[in-house]
Amino acid sequence: MKRLIQTVLMMLITVYTMSAQEIARVEYKEFDSKNFPFKRPILIFTPEGYDSNIYSDYDVIYVFDSQWRSRFGLVHDLMHYGCQEEATPNEDTRQYIVVGVASPISIPEYNYGRNSDFYSLPINIPIPEGKTEEFFCALKFKKFLKEELLPYIDSNYRTTGHTLAVGHSLSASFIIDALETEDMFDDYIALSPNFEWDNQIWADRLINFNFNDGKPRYLFFNMADECEISGWGPGWRPAYDKVRNHFESTDLPDNIVMKFNESPQYSHNQSYQPVIIHALKDYCIYRLTHNHEPITEEAYPVHIELKGKSLSGDVYITGNQEALANWNPMGVKMNQVNDSTYTIDLNLRLPAEYKFTQGTWEHQPFPKNTVPGNLRIDDPQKTVKYYETY
Repeated sequence: MKRLIQTVLMMLITVYTMSAQEIARVEYKEFDSKNFPFKRPILIFTPEGYDSNIYSDYDVIYVFDSQWRSRFGLVHDLMHYGCQEEATPNEDTRQYIVVGVASPISIPEYNYGRNSDFYSLPINIPIPEGKTEEFFCALKFKKFLKEELLPYIDSNYRTTGHTLAVGHSLSASFIIDALETEDMFDDYIALSPNFEWDNQIWADRLINFNFNDGKPRYLFFNMADECEISGWGPGWRPAYDKVRNHFESTDLPDNIVMKFNESPQYSHNQSYQPVIIHALKDYCIYRLTHNHEPITEEAYPVHIELKGKSLSGDVYITGNQEALANWNPMGVKMNQVNDSTYTIDLNLRLPAEYKFTQGTWEHQPFPKNTVPGNLRIDDPQKTVKYYETY
């Protein structure tokens, strides 16, 4: 009888633990887009602890061609298991929201397929035989992203406003197009892009893009065996080399990180898995070691409040700029409102990173419901922050 009671108790503890555990999840949503006559499926990954870490915001990764679920799955799995730990084992890791953007493989009733999302109407060459103007829907797709999907994610999820786009093959060409015409994302991983299309229009626009605007950007380009075999046409190698040679011989601003990689040992489709591992590891290093200084010229009014029954005495805030005492642990003294509440109003350049102390690093009040690491403000629309200590 005693053993039976112990077994039942263990089962109850297990059930309670499972019910209380917060696991990562993937949501499926269909958009009734005003730009298309069909529903647009989207996958949204939120990481472990997202529901409880209500005072933390998250960068967003947009993975194109997620109608092939494995591409979406690879990115969110690798970013949350393996890539960060291997790339930066002694640093705080970040969590990400990952959005899988699917393209329809084929919708015969609308004469629409995956490539329609990514091709713009050609400017330098005639419309290819067998195609009509209605085939080239990249402009509509960009409008869907800019006017519908990105605002939806930012409005319904706790985002920092910082984005990474991941594309392969024609979707890699598309995200380069989105950079050139819309400056749509912050960072880009483009695997096997076609720079040859439309008399190298995407190559030329990238070469002529203004990277001197002060905005930090990360760009990773990879080519598999497309430049080595005849099946992809003689124009792939010259177009890719044109881009690579230009940027490798150009002094880019310090705020631009641009990487070129080749993996001719892999075919076009086989390259995705090994190369995305390499690219994401490199990106993890970039996000954890770059962009710690504020980049906006404008300083935004920020209100920060810290509350907790364990608080007593003086409380300071310190962080990554002069207005935050440049990480001096005896930073800027907060105003004590009552026995358990401290507030401060500052004008900060973004992104702002900060911690709370009681005068030394050995005495830090750690806020509950946040992802470990520096606290951050990235979005000028989200500059009021409330925290509660343990």
